[in-house]
Amino acid sequence: MKRTHIRWTLPILLIASLLTNAQAKRPSIISVDKAKTYEQKLTGFGGRLTGSESEQEAAAFIDAQMKRIGLQPWHSQSYQHPFEFTAGTNLGKNNKFSVNGQQLELNKDYRPLVFSGLGDFVAGNVVFAGYGITEPEGEKMGENYDSYMHLDVKDKWVLVMRFMPEDISTEQRIKINQFSSERNKVLNARQHGAKGVIFVHGPNTVVKKQLIPLTFDASTAHGSMPVVSITTKVAQPWFKKMDKDWQTIQKKLDAGKFVMGFDLKDVSISASVDLKQDKKMGHNVIGYIKGTTDLPAVILGAHYDHLGHGESSTSLARDDEMGFVHPGADDNASGVSGQLMIAEYLNKLKNKGKFTPKRDIIFAFWSGEELGLLGSNHFVKSFNKKDLSKIFVANLNMDMIGRLRDALVMQGTGSSKQWNAIIEQRNAPVGLNITLQEDAYLPTDAMSFYLYNVPVLSAFTGSHSEYHSPRDTTDLINYQGIVKTSKLVALIARGIANSDEPIVYQKQQRKKEKGTRGGMRAYLGTIPDYASEDGKGVLLSGATKGSPAEIAGIQSGDRIIELAGTKIENIYDFTYVLQALKVGKTVKAKVNRDGKEIVLEMTPSSRQ
Repeated sequence: MKRTHIRWTLPILLIASLLTNAQAKRPSIISVDKAKTYEQKLTGFGGRLTGSESEQEAAAFIDAQMKRIGLQPWHSQSYQHPFEFTAGTNLGKNNKFSVNGQQLELNKDYRPLVFSGLGDFVAGNVVFAGYGITEPEGEKMGENYDSYMHLDVKDKWVLVMRFMPEDISTEQRIKINQFSSERNKVLNARQHGAKGVIFVHGPNTVVKKQLIPLTFDASTAHGSMPVVSITTKVAQPWFKKMDKDWQTIQKKLDAGKFVMGFDLKDVSISASVDLKQDKKMGHNVIGYIKGTTDLPAVILGAHYDHLGHGESSTSLARDDEMGFVHPGADDNASGVSGQLMIAEYLNKLKNKGKFTPKRDIIFAFWSGEELGLLGSNHFVKSFNKKDLSKIFVANLNMDMIGRLRDALVMQGTGSSKQWNAIIEQRNAPVGLNITLQEDAYLPTDAMSFYLYNVPVLSAFTGSHSEYHSPRDTTDLINYQGIVKTSKLVALIARGIANSDEPIVYQKQQRKKEKGTRGGMRAYLGTIPDYASEDGKGVLLSGATKGSPAEIAGIQSGDRIIELAGTKIENIYDFTYVLQALKVGKTVKAKVNRDGKEIVLEMTPSSRQ
């Protein structure tokens, strides 16, 4: 990710100072007081989870503000544009899991996985297949890891342990990590002809919860075969009946030794899986200022949804915060506050005759961002076009603009060669320190537009330890930062709306990560500083309270340059190594602190 830092010359700063002093003589629509009012109101709605009552209350509030400001509803009689989505998966009434005819207790002894096949599944025998991993053939015959070697599982249930062998080398863990996710193991079992898959934690594996949570993920499709999670206590007698020492077997597997799978004799499994998808309605709220031409519109966006009470798997609430309201003051009441102020500012200029936009200026408040960019995706797909560049000249996004520290990050500058010059010009009267980041493949609503050939720009003030937790509160907001960021985005929007010149889209090569997050459960608690300038390693803005990184002594400003013996050059290297770490096994981290290299020892904990 290439980053450029903008530095200001004395003449530009002098102009900025004069303009700022002139503006200070009259009350500004984009103000600290207004930002505080919006923040307090939005964070008071109870978490704003898409599809919830609090989301509808927030939508109604934004709707009322648009009406007060005087925006026109966009292509509708209403500002609100509802969309249906799958909010999650719930257990139905007809779930059963029987061992030799004896029915087990749901949510105590067993639980189906969210992507399990549905229906009734007749009794079948069970085969133990270790970790259930098959690595594709390497250059030399027999060098690949294969839990199914010499094992016949056709039309049988397969019992597999979660994760991967615990004590193999880092190199080996990296090699097989991408094949260790639950979905990959189910696919592997199906390819070997299995009837169903039963996941279990081995007797030596330390986990917080025995049963896999019924956590909704991005894929709503159910598979063809049953997939169930059971407790170690349920499976233990199956091994004892055969005089098999499961602990010893797991120790050998964890050491990387080959242990051939085997039939679990006299164990017959039958099951019924009943899962119900929970359908709900989300609400985008959209208004606009009418331009004088039919040139492609400039569309501003900010998501107003958040995580409710932490129902989403992306909540980072601590154990003592479970069920608490996640107020989302920075994420993203800050962006919504800024966008409402921009809308009022530009519309008032137009009404006073001081601004006559050639292009429509659309203000979209998205819902469903936290669940996977649902609202913005629904919006762009509604046009039934693969290229929206003739409809939208650019998308300006604001997501988490409430924690301005050293610099504002303007992301997505690589989506058009014109962005750097535009930002520099419009920032002159504002005077922000700005870090430019080219990558347009962003985990925010801007990406919905970029994938449809629309240049994007997203304002962001950086990550923090309160992210996605009940601690993201209004008392930690930098209101002056919101004001300055909003003024900059307002000036950019005003300039684009007043110009005939198009913003030319530039396609980028998407960065590829080495490996996947499929089997990653090791947790360090480091917080990368995404606003940092170029430099080898990963610059950290700190560590989560009580995390292994904090205990090890990680400080804000540390740059990790090596982890577990592997050199770290960027965030992708860091993620690649992190996913291969073993829970409870201490590793060394080499960090650069104030120009000096020091070595810290960290002991990863479990994130699951």
